[in-house]
This record gives sequence, structure tokens and C-alpha cells, in this order.
Amino acid sequence: MSDEFAQPSWIRREIVLRILAMFEETMPIYQDMIAVARDINERAGENEAKRLGKIMHAAIRCASNAELRTICDLFALMGNEPVNYYDLRERVSVESTAFRPTSVDEIERDGFRVFCSRLSMDCIPAEHHPFVEEIIARRNLFTDELRGLLETGKGQGGLTQEQAERFVDACVKLFTRPEEALVSREEYEKLQSINKVACQILVSNSLAFNHLTPSVASVPAAHEEMVRRGIKTIPVWQGPVGKDVILRQTSCLAPPVMLKFPNGDGTFVEAEYQETFVEFEERLQALTPRGRELFEAKFENGKNALHLKESDQGYAEHYYEVMRQALADYPGDALDLWKQRLAYFTFEVSQDSRPSDSLARMNFDQLIENGWVCLIPQQYEDFFGPAATNIFNSNIGLEDVSNVGIAKPDSQSAYEAALGREVVNMYDYYDGIQAASKDAVCAELAGDKS
Repeated sequence: MSDEFAQPSWIRREIVLRILAMFEETMPIYQDMIAVARDINERAGENEAKRLGKIMHAAIRCASNAELRTICDLFALMGNEPVNYYDLRERVSVESTAFRPTSVDEIERDGFRVFCSRLSMDCIPAEHHPFVEEIIARRNLFTDELRGLLETGKGQGGLTQEQAERFVDACVKLFTRPEEALVSREEYEKLQSINKVACQILVSNSLAFNHLTPSVASVPAAHEEMVRRGIKTIPVWQGPVGKDVILRQTSCLAPPVMLKFPNGDGTFVEAEYQETFVEFEERLQALTPRGRELFEAKFENGKNALHLKESDQGYAEHYYEVMRQALADYPGDALDLWKQRLAYFTFEVSQDSRPSDSLARMNFDQLIENGWVCLIPQQYEDFFGPAATNIFNSNIGLEDVSNVGIAKPDSQSAYEAALGREVVNMYDYYDGIQAASKDAVCAELAGDKS
């Protein structure tokens, strides 16, 4: 990218800071959330706090293929590519991808990423398609100025600083819920009776962030702190219990806001609207396809072994104990994970290592086992289907959100056709980083350790 263009990381950071400032002003619970995140991260160390302070994600939901394709162009100007395909229709009526940076350097500069879902009309009963499609046709998300900036940025290969500032202004407006609803109160109630997710997507003419999620050093600590403060959270935090792999998350609802529903005669009726929520995430170690398959099988076995309901007394303690036992024999030691090719790593030459004939004769596994090369876990930068569905459901109603199935992709090619490009395979991303790191270590030790 030319030096005359604004850095994509600057664009990402500006959007986050401005929307977070609005959230903190209108919803004091967000001030508490950021304070909790800062405290947990600082207790983990200065470097950890600095690194985690640059990682945050949001979520948006769109209604059509046309919207999805424009969104893809928009995120490209922020340096965010679509990574992975998530079919969440098992529990929520959407298919999703995540727009995020795909280089380690860009993530270090600013790791903001957005989980983007598209409404699946397959989940809407056929008799309601005309009603839902008519509301979708009313949406006009992208202003002429924003479309012009998208075309300019695509043609130039970036945005000048002045263009980038206008682009940020337009994005902040796009990602902020307007005071006026797109639908009447009666249409809102009908949508809600048809499909709650469709209702939340179509209630307004926007791609409003319904949360901004900071990364923390410990989701269990964040969850415990919310409970201590008397905040009603989801029943249990999501993700692996006792194993530091993939991702942990927790959330709670933010207070409702007032929304103006049009009457059709220029007047409005105000009513409370609940959607925004508070969430924390803890990013752990990325797993290989083999590691993920083994993990998900054990995770599913754990859920099937639960015999208490969320409404039962002692459910949380029961859940954590059952899930801990289900994952107990999943390898936790770095060397075991590496030997079984269950997780992704980067590598460093041990301080004691020096190029020598004896080292040159060892293969790469032997260098690791003998301590000449150190294993460094790769951080997982993507999402986890079961946690995503649970968090989705947590802003619709807090009941029955923890015991859901693993989402199985089945329509990726159709989703990519709507997107206008293929999604990045997350395993290719981690594998590429691991391979490059291995090559660098081998070069340092002056040998090809295949």
C-alpha cells in the first residue's frame, strides 16, 4: 500500500474507539466492562495488557446477498478478509463469516475483527417470504458517499487520509443503530412471531454493532466478576473447561434502549428495544483439523452427559465439572499436542542452541524433544460455532443457550458466491504461519529439518 494512503489498522482502530465511546456514554455497563477487562489484563502483566488491548471484535447481521457483497468490499478497505464459513442454522437463522486481518503484523497493530452473518431465508416459512422480502427491499444501508468511497478505494488500492476520515464517519453511522425503526410496531411484532433473528436484523436500516467484545486474559474471571456485581449473565461461560484451546466467551444483556416505531403518518410510538449485550472473549490455542475433530467429539460427549437443566439449582457447578471431565484426557502439554499434530505452533531456537553437525543431523521433532527448539502456541484468531450460537441466543433470551450442537458447514460454495469471493481457510492461515516459522528456525540452525 502506498505511503499516501491511510493505514487499514488506523481505520479499524478509529471505528472501534468512536463506537465504544458512544456505547460507554449511552450504556454505563460498557464502562464497567472495559474497567473489568483492563483490571484482568493488567493483573496478567504489562505486555499482556498491551497486546490484549488491541484485540476486539464486533458482530453485524445483514439481510441479503447484495448487502453481503458490499460489506465484503467495505471490510477490504480496513484490511479485513473473510475467514472461514460458519453454518449456524442449527440454532440461529444465519450463515456467517468473520472479517479480520490475515497477517500477524496487522493483528499486532490492531486486531479488530467483525463476525458477519447473513439471514438465511431457508429458515423462514415460505408463506412469510413475501412479507420479509418486502421489508428487506426497504433497506438502503449504503449512502452514495460511502459507495463512492468504496469504488475510489478499490480503484486506488486504498484511501487517502482525508478519504479515510470520511470513510470512518460513514462506517460509524452504518454500524450505529438509528433512533427510528425501519418497521412499524405491528410489523415488528409480526416479524418477532415469525423469526426472532430476522426481527433483530430488519428492525432498522443499519448494520448496528450489537456488541463490542474485548479480549481478556481470563473469561472465567470476567464471568465471576459480573456475577459478583449482580449482573445477570448467561448461565455458564462458553468454551473448553480445563483446557486452554480455541476460545472462551461470556456475555450478559445490556439495558434496553428506546426505539421510535413509525406509525405511517409521520408520527412515532416509542417502545423499549433489547438487543445490545456485553461480552468478553479469551483467545487460546489454535487446533489443527485433527485436533479440532477430537476436541469437538469430547465436547459433544460432555454436553450429552449433562443431566441438570439451566434452571436447576447447582447447574453451573454441574456443567463445569461434567465438561472438565469430558475434556480431561485431551492433551494439554505442548509437546503432546505437537507430537500428535493436534495444535498449531510457532518456534524459537533455544538460547542454548548453536549451529553444529550434531544438530544438523537431527530432524525437527528431535530438535523439539531435546529442547533445542521451543514450542510457542499459536493464538486462535477465529470463532467457535457452539459459543457463537449461544451468544446469539443470549441477546434473544437467556434461557436454554448453553447446550447446543456443533454447527456443520453444508453450503459454503453458495455463501461464497453471494460474498463474491472464496473465504480464507483458517487452517491454511495457521499452517502457513507454522511452516514459515519452522523454515526460519531451520535456517537459523543451518539445516533443512523436514
